[in-house]
Amino acid sequence: MPSRKNDLILVTGGNGFIGAHVANRLAGGGHRVRVVDINPRRYIEASSGIDIMIGNLCDPTFCSRAINGVKIVLHFAATMGGMGVIHSANDSTIYNENHTMLINVLSASLSAGVARFLYASSACVYPDTLQEVGNVDVSLRESDVYANMPPKPQGLYGLEKLHAEHVLQQYTSRMEVRIARFHNIFGPGGCWRGGHEKVPAALLRKALAAQRIDDFPADIELWGDGSQRRSFCFIDDAVEAIVRLLWSECREPVNVGCDHAVTIQELAEMAIRCAGLKPEQVRYSYVLDRPVGVGSRNSNNELIQERLRWTPTTSLEEGMTRTWRWIADEADQMLATLEGSELSLTLERLRRSEKVDLQTEAHTFAILLPITSRGSSHREDCLDNLRNFARSLLSTTAYDIGRLGMRYHLRIYLAIDHDDVFLLGDRPGGVNRAESMLRTEGISQIDTLICDHPRGHVCALWRDCAQRAWEDGCEYFTLMGDDVTVQDPNWMSAIVDVFADIAAQEHVPDGFGCVAFTDTSFPGMPTFPVLNRIHMDIFGGQVIPAVFINQDGDPFLYQLYRRWGCSRMIPSRINNKVGGSEDARYEKASAADWTFGPLDEATSTVEAWLRSRNPNVERKLALDVIIPCYRVTLTFMDRFLALQPSSTCVVMFIVIIDDPLSPNISELVRRYGSRPDVRIRVNAANLGASASRNRGLRESAAEFVLFLDDDVTPKENILIEAEKVIRAHPEAAGFVGNALFPVADTIATAAIHLAGVTYFWDIASKRADDTDLPWGVTANLIARRNVADGIEYDIGFPKTGGGEDIDYCRRKRDYSISHGGDGFHAAPSVIVTHPWWNLGRRSYWRFYLWSKGDGGLIARYPEFSYRETVPNSAELLACCVALAMGGLASSLFPATANYSIGVAYFGVRMILALFMANILHDLYRHIWRNADRVAQIDTTVTGMRKIAAIVESSIIRIFSEFGRLIGMIERREFRNIGMSFDWFTNRAGDGPRKEETLNRLQRVGLWLFLVTLAISFE
Repeated sequence: MPSRKNDLILVTGGNGFIGAHVANRLAGGGHRVRVVDINPRRYIEASSGIDIMIGNLCDPTFCSRAINGVKIVLHFAATMGGMGVIHSANDSTIYNENHTMLINVLSASLSAGVARFLYASSACVYPDTLQEVGNVDVSLRESDVYANMPPKPQGLYGLEKLHAEHVLQQYTSRMEVRIARFHNIFGPGGCWRGGHEKVPAALLRKALAAQRIDDFPADIELWGDGSQRRSFCFIDDAVEAIVRLLWSECREPVNVGCDHAVTIQELAEMAIRCAGLKPEQVRYSYVLDRPVGVGSRNSNNELIQERLRWTPTTSLEEGMTRTWRWIADEADQMLATLEGSELSLTLERLRRSEKVDLQTEAHTFAILLPITSRGSSHREDCLDNLRNFARSLLSTTAYDIGRLGMRYHLRIYLAIDHDDVFLLGDRPGGVNRAESMLRTEGISQIDTLICDHPRGHVCALWRDCAQRAWEDGCEYFTLMGDDVTVQDPNWMSAIVDVFADIAAQEHVPDGFGCVAFTDTSFPGMPTFPVLNRIHMDIFGGQVIPAVFINQDGDPFLYQLYRRWGCSRMIPSRINNKVGGSEDARYEKASAADWTFGPLDEATSTVEAWLRSRNPNVERKLALDVIIPCYRVTLTFMDRFLALQPSSTCVVMFIVIIDDPLSPNISELVRRYGSRPDVRIRVNAANLGASASRNRGLRESAAEFVLFLDDDVTPKENILIEAEKVIRAHPEAAGFVGNALFPVADTIATAAIHLAGVTYFWDIASKRADDTDLPWGVTANLIARRNVADGIEYDIGFPKTGGGEDIDYCRRKRDYSISHGGDGFHAAPSVIVTHPWWNLGRRSYWRFYLWSKGDGGLIARYPEFSYRETVPNSAELLACCVALAMGGLASSLFPATANYSIGVAYFGVRMILALFMANILHDLYRHIWRNADRVAQIDTTVTGMRKIAAIVESSIIRIFSEFGRLIGMIERREFRNIGMSFDWFTNRAGDGPRKEETLNRLQRVGLWLFLVTLAISFE
């Protein structure tokens, strides 16, 4: 079969040693290559253009998907290794997994119409009886497989390889088969530690450890007495043989190896020389109770030389030297992240070879399970709950535990209070009812911890169980309760896959992160998290800090790893019968301020650990969006929850619904309630915007929060722009964004602008370079959250708003500056569009109510307040109304009726003159004096409509001022009447105050002139 570049070639095991080298060689030659492997990690980088699929070839469905469209298959995938793996204890696992893979790949290949199939066999197919003597060379010809009948290969590994050859030979009429029997291939890019490595890599690693320890004479461990004889073929030579075999017409099996054998002792001495050590610097330690394999094995290469014109060209010495350089580089990268005792222990482990038990090498999940008989209506309820849990656990893990290729184990750690008489009995050594129940249901791996903690301290029980499981070597830690049921199968493999995805996407070590179940009793909340032992290693065996009692441990772990984008929620469901969002069997006790000190300290610990191992991994910015929501308008919510951050920022949307009777709540929860990045909370009653924002702050664990009103339309890039300003000024108390309005195309909307009530909504553009803005409106405001300053919105301000945003910003700003930070920076690129209130229809009550609230700032901030020379229009209006009403009331008395009616009439004329004076003055300001400011307003209103808008703006301003006056009277702040608040908080100098004083004087002067004029015409 000639080589055709367009044919798709599949390399199974293509992330492994031989497969990776072969895949790169084929891709480098212009071939289309697909790699399939169960392990996402490879030691050498894949050539460009290679398609990589990760999956289990013991799964026939995956095999079919992987082989779809393939014309040529090279099957290298196998459960294998050196003598640390290929021994009798692993025989059954090796045979079952390897043969299942072979049958699945072969079946899928036949179905897909594969034309050629190259199979990686092994020298282990040759009979043990030909290889027992170690002091002479044994040259194994391909025909020697059948030298003694029946064939007796080396162990079940060799037997499976021989059976695979036989099976393949049955299908030579349907596809071309090529078989290569490999003899000890070695070189860079292969496993070099952990028990799966071959002997050259193991000896080079031991020599390297001896060199790095620098304590001579150094012990070099050898399995056996060192007299075993082997030949070793360098990887480059083996790849050349494979490529020639693939495109040849050679249909019989051929040896691929070197035909020059050495003893293991000689190979060890060669490794010592590669490390630059002298013979007198080492002493050999012979371990005679470990697997050593056959006594002597060597490849006879006559057939391959004849058929393929191939012979190895790389000497053993050269191959060992090149492999040494690669292993030294790999080891240096690993050791560079270690220091102290950790470095010493690692080097000591590198001096020893490991014997691998494939069953104990499984992914072991520790189920951390506190259980109590207290708090239920009947003591027996806890055992009923436990029975249901056990059955759900067994049914949902059966496939994972029984599958081939990937191995999974369960181990339950029960935590029982020492004084729980029902579960433990009233005598030492009594029957453990909980453990007996689990064993009855078919769970055998159980460890019971008798704990002495205060009642209700569930987190302490979790800590005890997690530490024991960590000490026992478990890989995954699942925090559960005795009243839960697991609802979906294969959750163990799903969790392992998610951790692998996290590692690939975020470039962190495999196992770094937190994975949570989907809790159907508390949707969207990351309850029942799963951790890898990496977390336990980072924190020295403590799963969560001691500050946690029985609440908040789950979200703490999720929020911790969220700061690297390494928290996930999987679809696999779990149901919490008691607890969750409802009442628990114990008094709930939250950890005080865990989102501040405890979370920040844990973050620093993880960051330091990660920096020493993966210095290129940067922590992401955690930004939460808080939306106090009364209207629950779904179109707006859809826009909010569709916003996307950059890849360096993680965002959670916190929606606080302030109308518990809103008919849209159920639909909002249906659409978004299960998203882990969306948290929907409903107030028990209408508490107001400030209280809702405060609840959002308490729900958040982010570094910064972005407050948005529930009726704004944010720009699509708002989260990206928010991240930019935060990263540019990380010490800021917060950032003031722009809240723009649609074009003012009506008299009413133009009047709102002209009245000045929206001036600060786009202050970020007006003062774009300001690093200490006075304040910002909460429609679009960013604030630092991760400081325990105790600052929230003051609910003493009106529910509908007015002054609370200024008060919040001032207190946040003052705290930040007093602790070495900055104030609020302008963020003009952080933009939302706010709709016109009431759909642009006239309604002045909003501005009246705002002013009722913000008038309270005068008493709170006397440093920003000042007494005016003359009253404002609302204060004058109140006096005029009082005069008119007083005259009208006095007219009821006949003795003074004529005079009183005159006074009332005069009061009315004063009111009319007051309105006329304000209108005339505003016309003067907007058309003449401050025409440049008006020109900046985004409006299409011109001509007489503009005049009408100016007239209406005067009414809005007076109405607003009147609300401020009424608020002072209601709060009995009588001394503050006649005072003004500097909205710029002294940041703009005397200009604003002087202008306000000038406006008042001009309006009062014009008013007095009009009053005098009116009197003169009587």
